[in-house]
Amino acid sequence: MELRKKLLSGNLIRKKFFNNRLCYKAFRMKGSYTVEAVFVVPIILGLIFAMIYVIFYLHDKVVVYCNMQQAVVHVAEGRKEYKNNEEWQQDMQEGLWIFQVVSGAVNKDKMYIKSETAVECSLNIPVIGYFIGSRQEIKAEDKYLAIHPEFIIRAKDIIKS
Repeated sequence: MELRKKLLSGNLIRKKFFNNRLCYKAFRMKGSYTVEAVFVVPIILGLIFAMIYVIFYLHDKVVVYCNMQQAVVHVAEGRKEYKNNEEWQQDMQEGLWIFQVVSGAVNKDKMYIKSETAVECSLNIPVIGYFIGSRQEIKAEDKYLAIHPEFIIRAKDIIKS
């Protein structure tokens, strides 16, 4: 009789339904974080990998230009002579992280010392490769005066006196 009254009053059913709903809400909240993480984590990881790749790219670009300028200045000052392009390419490869020197040359004529270097990188990174391609290339050219105006002015003054 008491059980029948309790069932009819709905206290047991409401309590049980109320407890089930609370458990359902708690389960739903925990699961929602997992579902959100499935979408957010790959995006964040992709951005981190892209930033690392950009850092490597910019580092190698700066190193190529610095190596090239240093080598051209050494040629202009007579500290180093490059007999062939392989020697030039070895000097250009120094300090590069992800790029490889493909071609390069230094030419000295009466007025200028001209240099050019081409480097390329082929990385197969799935996320980054989708947006920017898997092959990157840097081409650099530089000209340096072989004749220094200050030396000509001094020599002119010496010749006049």
